[in-house]
Order: sequence, then structure tokens, then C-alpha cells
Amino acid sequence: AKYSDELAQLSAKGFDMPVRSIRLLNKFGGDVDIVAARLAQVQAQQQRKADMQARKAAMRAQKQAAKQGSTDSEPQAEAEVKVPAKFEAAAAKYSDELAQLSAKGFDMPVRSIRLLNKFGGDVDKVAARLAQVYAQQQRKAD
Repeated sequence: AKYSDELAQLSAKGFDMPVRSIRLLNKFGGDVDIVAARLAQVQAQQQRKADMQARKAAMRAQKQAAKQGSTDSEPQAEAEVKVPAKFEAAAAKYSDELAQLSAKGFDMPVRSIRLLNKFGGDVDKVAARLAQVYAQQQRKAD
């Protein structure tokens, strides 16, 4: 491939966005440093967006809990996650991550477990994806 060495360098730097990388490599004549800087900007923007979506989802979850008259004295993050039997091992494996996601307002344990498996336990990536799911559900509800 035309930019296989450059893609390997970018991948080694943690940028695994081959389509975007090739587009940027074409635009900047194969300059890996410029492309890495641009990809870092893209990742920072995506992280800010995911953080904002997570905060909005958490606020929606809090509002929903308030509407339902939640009277639990324990925080949800401390509660044991209820999942079908086939997900119990994964729930135990990712208990800390599930607690973090729950604290952010994401109470979809089965979907969270599947995404944690997909993203290797990366809570930020899972939160970003769940925020997208919550946003889609909100749009459908409106």
C-alpha cells in the first residue's frame, strides 16, 4: 500500500483511524508528524464531545430518577449489577468499569458489558458509544 509505513508509524503512536489517516497523508504529502497532530486534534474533539454527551446523559438519568421518585439511600454505583446468567462472569470482570459507567448515568449493563468486551475495557469509549445510544433513544422519544 502507498502509505503502509506511515500508517504503521501512526498506529504505533496510537492513531488507529486508517481511512482518516490515509486521507490526511494524501493531503499533507505523507508527513506523519502533521497527520499525527491533526489526528490528535480529532481525538481531543471526539473526547470532548463524548464527555459532553456523557454529562448530558447523566443529567437526563438524574432527572428521570427524580421523576420516578427514587428513594434509594445507596448510590447506584454501589448497587450490584443485575444481568442475565450468561453475563455474570463478564459483569464480575468489569465490575469497576460498570460502576464507573453507572456513576456517569449509563445503566445498560448488558450493552455496557458487550461494549466493554469490544473496546477492551475502555470506559471512555464505552461511555461515548452509550451516549450515542441514549441520544438516539431520546430523539426517538421526542
